[in-house]
Amino acid sequence: MDEIRNPADTREFMAMWNSVTADHLSHKLAGVLQQLSGRLPDTPVLDEAQAGALSPLLVRALQVAASPEGGVHAAVQFLAEYRVDTSA
Repeated sequence: MDEIRNPADTREFMAMWNSVTADHLSHKLAGVLQQLSGRLPDTPVLDEAQAGALSPLLVRALQVAASPEGGVHAAVQFLAEYRVDTSA
């Protein structure tokens, strides 16, 4: 089992905090997406895998929208330009 160490400085702490927060929000959003898709007329319900795949991307788009330089337009642009890196 890997031992979790304390962050070395404030920057590392914030990076760890942001990562944990994004993971939590992605998990919560996945459930919301499944429920929401079930409430929309004439729309297939997203399964767990589909909602789980979309939720981190949507959390990132919400972060873009909330940033000082962002906004809804920037978030939609982020989603429009999103590409999965398959080179790895």
